[in-house]
Amino acid sequence: MKKYIFLFVMLLVISQLSVAQTFEDGFRLSFHQVTGTARSAGMGNAFGALGGDFTSLSINPAGSAIYRNNEFVITPGYYMNKSELNLGGNTFSDNEQTLVLNNIGVVGTFNTNRSEVGIVSVNYGIGYNRLANFNSNAFANYDQSSVSYLDDITNYANSEMLSNNYLNRAIAEVEYRDWPTKLAWNTYLIDPASDGQGGTIDGQYVNILFQDEKVNQQKTYFQDGYLDEYVFNVSLNFNHNFYLGTTIGVHDIQFSKKQAYEETFTDDSFRFNDEFYMDGQGFNFKIGAIYKPVQSVRLGLAYHSPTWYNINDESLLGMDSYLAENYSEYGINYYNYKFNSPMKVVFSGAVLFGKKGLVSVDAEYMDYSNMRFREGGNGTDNFNDLNSEMVDVFDNVFNLHVGGEFKLTDQFALRAGYEQYGNPFKNNLDAINTLTNDVSKYSLGFGYMVNAFSLNVAYVNSVSDVSENSVQPNYYEIPRTNTNQNILLTLGFRF
Repeated sequence: MKKYIFLFVMLLVISQLSVAQTFEDGFRLSFHQVTGTARSAGMGNAFGALGGDFTSLSINPAGSAIYRNNEFVITPGYYMNKSELNLGGNTFSDNEQTLVLNNIGVVGTFNTNRSEVGIVSVNYGIGYNRLANFNSNAFANYDQSSVSYLDDITNYANSEMLSNNYLNRAIAEVEYRDWPTKLAWNTYLIDPASDGQGGTIDGQYVNILFQDEKVNQQKTYFQDGYLDEYVFNVSLNFNHNFYLGTTIGVHDIQFSKKQAYEETFTDDSFRFNDEFYMDGQGFNFKIGAIYKPVQSVRLGLAYHSPTWYNINDESLLGMDSYLAENYSEYGINYYNYKFNSPMKVVFSGAVLFGKKGLVSVDAEYMDYSNMRFREGGNGTDNFNDLNSEMVDVFDNVFNLHVGGEFKLTDQFALRAGYEQYGNPFKNNLDAINTLTNDVSKYSLGFGYMVNAFSLNVAYVNSVSDVSENSVQPNYYEIPRTNTNQNILLTLGFRF
């Protein structure tokens, strides 16, 4: 039996499995990249000062006041993700493709039947915009490794001196951070250490690997889900040169992440499953204004409150061993908590060149260190330690949106856009996945309008780099590049 002691990731095991919530959860709930309509996406979502597009209800609520007519829009899309993991000098590529509904909504306008002075119209909007798409797949292999995950589990069990009686309890009676040891114990991957006299040492363990035995490792990553914002908007048009609006946003998040780690050795193998599910709802409010100092210039300003979430988490850990006989064990942990995302301020400006084209710019300010976890475990956990570290982990960022549109004819327009989302992490974190640079998005699109019907198409390409961190050996700080591509089609009907 193998007695090799491997220390490399013990602290990672402790830190990741002893706390239900992590900075990664807060980042997931706060890092938004609105998709919306094809027109908005094709112009880098730089619609804070422009308005007149349903997506603007999630950017600057005053945007609905620009409308002169009622409009219904719907945006189906085709989403493609490519993930590349670099491990052991090899690159492993995988992809995911899916059909999505990026937004649907209606904007209505009520004229006040007054002159062009004072409140000219009262407008409203209702529908939803997609803020995040979590779908991705990835995998990586590492062959002939001299270290095994069983080494780490054994070392942890010995350092904590977990007793045999403790590991024989039902998994619900074992602390969550000790679950990998419990799973390995129940699937006969670790055994009590021998005292050399025919007995065993309670609280000391060895695993089933032979001395210097090499193992082949494989890990697969799968995640999917979405973050949608349902918007309820009211806006006012003053004199056709000042616009004021507010939006109530209701967020709905559904997220799942599944990781399967496998090891094969001389005659046997095992599989460790780590699954995580998150669902929840939240709400926020937005207030915005648009001002036209002259007919060709628009200036915008919007404030987004924090989003106040109620979140439910479910974590499943399981182990399957394939030895002379097969064994299986798993446990499920449930947790609920509240979370406050950071507020956002959006500064916008646009210049219109008659009816031939326009250029628009949005700048967003966010301070991720203001994120806060609240009332965990039915109010028993105040997350003081986690919240106090926010300022050391996260920074403030400026996000940039730039877009342009040029009309070849009165009916046909070409568009292009660029977006940059700042990386809020100050440094790479050991225990969680960390964004390692800014996220860049490039877009192209076109639009065609005839009478009351409009058709808009956009292509969006974004690239992000992540440090993929796992507790298993050789899977620590793996560089991962995600390339996301979206093809959007928006159909609009004015009435």
